[in-house]
Amino acid sequence: MTAGVPPPPEPREAVEVPPWAPGQDSPSTVQTWPRLSRPVLRIWIRGVWRRCPVIALHHYPDGRRAVQVDVHLDSDTSYQARTYQWDPAAMRIVAPGDPPIEP
Repeated sequence: MTAGVPPPPEPREAVEVPPWAPGQDSPSTVQTWPRLSRPVLRIWIRGVWRRCPVIALHHYPDGRRAVQVDVHLDSDTSYQARTYQWDPAAMRIVAPGDPPIEP
């Protein structure tokens, strides 16, 4: 390790966010990306860093943000769509992707 450079912080488990449903607070605004130019995150899920292409970024009226991603959870061959609360302690940007599609 290089002198004077602190080690990276221990990762924190990502928190899954339930989908919005009628009767809840105002819905989020959503940014999406073209399928072939999406950002990619590494997210700490179930004690493992998982490579997750981003589907959408949700901006909530109260200032919270969440990322909807494709993730391998129970299989190495199929993705599942999941949404996680944005948390820099649980997520690392691997590839920035292209700018999002304008709504």
